[in-house]
Amino acid sequence: MTLKFISTDKAPAAVGPYSQGVRAGNIIFTSGQLPIDL
Repeated sequence: MTLKFISTDKAPAAVGPYSQGVRAGNIIFTSGQLPIDL
């Protein structure tokens, strides 16, 4: 199964080695983000 990592520069950067999203076949896994004060 091929994994495709999904990211955008329009979202705050993760604090750690996390992906914003990963597509595995027909399934997309997304990660959440706690609110931050910019």
